[in-house]
Amino acid sequence: MTDVRLTVRHSFDFGADRELVGDDLVRPESWDAVRLQTNGPFALSADRAEWEAQAEAAPQLTARAEAIVRWVRSVGARRVVSYGVGTAMLEYHLRRIDQDLQLTITDYAPETVQRLKSLFAELEVRHHDLRSDGPLDTDVHLLHRVDSELSDGEWLGLLGRFRGERLLVVATEVADVQRVLLELLLRARRRGATRAGWLRTRDAFEALWRPTHDARQIRIVDLWGWDLAPGGRE
Repeated sequence: MTDVRLTVRHSFDFGADRELVGDDLVRPESWDAVRLQTNGPFALSADRAEWEAQAEAAPQLTARAEAIVRWVRSVGARRVVSYGVGTAMLEYHLRRIDQDLQLTITDYAPETVQRLKSLFAELEVRHHDLRSDGPLDTDVHLLHRVDSELSDGEWLGLLGRFRGERLLVVATEVADVQRVLLELLLRARRRGATRAGWLRTRDAFEALWRPTHDARQIRIVDLWGWDLAPGGRE
């Protein structure tokens, strides 16, 4: 069946942690609360050994990191900036797999950035907001599961600022029409759920970068991604 260009709001039930998160997750202060004040799946430990153990216990991250390193090598890159890293467990594996990779990591939640600096001292950790900041100096830009953080307008602004750059976008989820309908149904039932970004179909994704980049869809183990090279068509 032909895909349809749809972007819809996503929601998530944080249960008792909703008081910390608030009505909308996609804010720096909400992510800082989730990372630093909860013990759930999005939490970022302050202890290096515990953080490493959590990363090692996530085999899908190891597999994705291996696939990303292969892609980086295939395009002849040595410098990578990874944006919106959150817990940075994927980036832990990138560093472990390829010690020679010149890796910089960023996030837009300020307290999360400070914790990452203490946890991941061997890397450069920078505050960067994809909604407004331009590209950092690197060979390739990695956007792993940050797609849901940005509205379509924010995506278009980002891609305009990154027009001349090579990107690897790894999507959180590529929805079909049935998944979109399920999301709308669940949202109607979960009246108290927190707004948690956006959900998109494949055509909605590809329409975003068509004006600025030439795209090649690739599989990153369990997720879909796009290799974006400068180009595009108006």
